[in-house]
Order: sequence, then structure tokens, then C-alpha cells
Amino acid sequence: MSGSETGPGSQNESKSTYPKRRRTVQQVLQVPDTSSQAEESGDDNDDVSSVTSTEDCSDSPNVMRKRPRGKPRKCKLQFRCTNFLKEDHGQPIFGIQFNYNTKEGYPINFATVGGNRVTIYECLKEGKLKVVQAYIDADTQENFYTCAWTYEDVSGQALLAVAGSRGIIRIISPTTMQNIKHFVGHGNSVNELKFHPRDPNMLLSVGKDHSLRLWNIKTDFCVAILGGVDGHRDEVLSASCENCIICWKAGSLDQDLDTIKHTNTEVSIIHRFDYKDCDIWYMRFSLDYWQKILALGNQVGRLYVWDLDCNDPTQTRCTTLVHPKCYSAIRQTHISRDGNILIAVCDDATLWRWDKFK
Repeated sequence: MSGSETGPGSQNESKSTYPKRRRTVQQVLQVPDTSSQAEESGDDNDDVSSVTSTEDCSDSPNVMRKRPRGKPRKCKLQFRCTNFLKEDHGQPIFGIQFNYNTKEGYPINFATVGGNRVTIYECLKEGKLKVVQAYIDADTQENFYTCAWTYEDVSGQALLAVAGSRGIIRIISPTTMQNIKHFVGHGNSVNELKFHPRDPNMLLSVGKDHSLRLWNIKTDFCVAILGGVDGHRDEVLSASCENCIICWKAGSLDQDLDTIKHTNTEVSIIHRFDYKDCDIWYMRFSLDYWQKILALGNQVGRLYVWDLDCNDPTQTRCTTLVHPKCYSAIRQTHISRDGNILIAVCDDATLWRWDKFK
């Protein structure tokens, strides 16, 4: 993306893609030759349509259920597997994130992290995937767990934050193909990174050292550390291992959030999404940009996709996606900004593209 005075949504921004990859060394990260890095599936018989579950795999314990009138509501989300490939490092791919900081019509890019490798892809038409750039950490013992996109607030250029087992947070510029910054503070591995939805400079990191840290990547300062004797007693993750996703609300269900005091310890369960075969460590779900689709993979390669576009949580329905060649644990999923592309990454170094159809 070219420079801009007003951020990634500016009209002055050109539709150029990231620079072509080249073999070079930039500080700690190097850009490898990726001509043979990913192996695409060339089998025309790999396409398997989604299978919609007929049972309601969710529950709202605090909501009184009413018997629906007429035919039960069917899930309108239908996906088809259009492509899959395997990254040549052979290590589990733990993280996947689409870049939401682009306008409609611009290239759809996402990043994956696995082993000491960071790879940036572009989604093309007809289910095709193109490797745009790839980075290798100089330390072969590094194992990246998570990544998050943001942008430089002056130029509007995309930035990618990555972190993992070494506890070092790296900021990569795909435009200049450099590792421009790094942050050290966590005493152990970093499990998750999230940028503030309105401030592109504020980065939250959570780790195995029982703490959460808030960073300002523009001023290079750690703004806050959330931890200590009254904090977490174990490493902080982004999901549990109990075969369910639970939506919570502070206070009672009918209580306005503005009236809840910080001393109030009451919580209520809004809804519960149940699934099977997902009781191992570090399995993460995702929501689409508009928070209308929820997706999660399990440890046997099965994908669960919930349609959240309804007023009554008891009316949410689930679509189950299966492919005969996908049988490894799906560590994370992510959905494109328009909700039409779902990517899942697995323990066997594979990533799977599912496209929505009507």
C-alpha cells in the first residue's frame, strides 16, 4: 500500500500490493525463497460441500425457550472447500489473521504463523491462494503462536505484529519488508496479540507469565501491566478446553452496563455454544468483522460455523464443515472482512480455504 495522510481508508491510497519477496536479511528476520514453500492441492475432487447439522448445538441457560412455530430455522451459512495447501516447514500453524484495514476492492491478505515462519498470502479468485511474502526468524527455536494486523497512523501502511515462545513481540512492515521494532517484557511465551479497535498504536499482549501488557507501538512504551498477586494464577489464553464457548455478561441479564459498579462480581451466562472433540490446549475460535459469524475447529479436523445473525440466541444454528483429507487439529480459524472466505490452520502445517456460497 502506498503512503497516505489519513490512514488505510484514504482515497489517496493506491491499489498496489506488497513488494515482491526477495532474499535478504533485515535485522533479525529474513525473507526466504518461497517458490516451493507451499504446496497447493491440484485435485479437482477435493471439493466437499458443507454438512449442516440438524440439531441445535447451543444453549442459553438463562433464557426461557419457546417452542418455535412452523418449520425450525435452518442455518443459511453454506461453505465449500476450494483449496488447501501445506507449508514446507512442517510445523503446526498456530495463528491466522486477515488484514481488515483495507477498503472493499483491495487485495484480501492474511498472515499465518507456525514454527519460526511468518507467511503472508493473498486470496485470489476461484479459490486460489498466492504467497506474497514470508519471514524466518534467525532463532530456529522460535515458535510463533499469534499475529495481529494494524497500520501506521500517518502513512497508512500495513503493519504485522507477531510473537510466540520466546516472548519477544516483533513488528513487521510488509511494505519495506523489515522487522522495524521489537518489544521485550514478558517473562515467558506470548499466547495472544490484539490491537485496539480504534487506536492502531495500542497493542495488548497476553502470556505464560500470568500477565497482560498494554503497549504503545508508536512511542515504544509499555503503558500498563495487568498482573501481580491479585491477577491470573496461570498462563493467560484466549479460550478454554471444555468443548464449549460461553458468552458472559457482567451483572444480571436485564442490568444496564452503565449501572454496573466495578465492585460487582456477579456475572450471567448469555449463551453457550457446544461442540465435540475439542479438549486439547490452545484451540481458538474467531468472529467475523461484523460479529455475525462464529467459527471454530476441533482436534479431528471438523469445522463448526454458527450463524449469529438473529435476535434470539436460542435460534442460532450451526453448520459443520468436513473434508476427508482434513483430519488434524485445527488450531485457529479466521474469516475475511466480507464474511465470504473462511481459513483454517492445522497442526500438520496445512491451511484450508472455504468459500461461502448461496
